[in-house]
Parts: sequence; C-alpha cells; structure tokens
Amino acid sequence: YLDKNPTVKLEIAGHTDSDGTDEANLKLSQERADAVKTQLISMGIQADRLTTKGYGESQPLDPKNTPEAKANNRRVEFILL
Repeated sequence: YLDKNPTVKLEIAGHTDSDGTDEANLKLSQERADAVKTQLISMGIQADRLTTKGYGESQPLDPKNTPEAKANNRRVEFILL
C-alpha cells in the first residue's frame, strides 16, 4: 500500500497490555512502534512519511484480564494521516 501510494503518511501506534507499570508500558509501546518504523524504512519507505507514538496500556481493544485479551492489546496500529 505504501509503495503504491507515495504521498500517504502514517502514524505507527504502539500498544501494550496492562502488565507492568505505566512508565514501562509507555516505553515498551514506543519501542514497539519505533521497531516497526525501522523495518518499514529498511523496506524502502521514506522516514518522513512515518511518525510513531507509544500509547502504553491506555487504549485496550479488550478490557478483560485474560491471556487472550492481553495478547489482543499487545499490538501496533497504522493510522492514516
């Protein structure tokens, strides 16, 4: 999609589950988003088209405390800008 649409810009949003401290989860989610950005750049996408943001545990997809819910909340999302 990014190759075929060279004017598209993305925010890469990192998320975590609720395990750990808020501070650690913000750091982890930012690192997760940064890792995806690094990979996309290595695949030829220009860095100036990509921004990253770590949201920690603040935006869960599934609020339950089950292993499945936690796995769903550990994710990266792409937001078209």
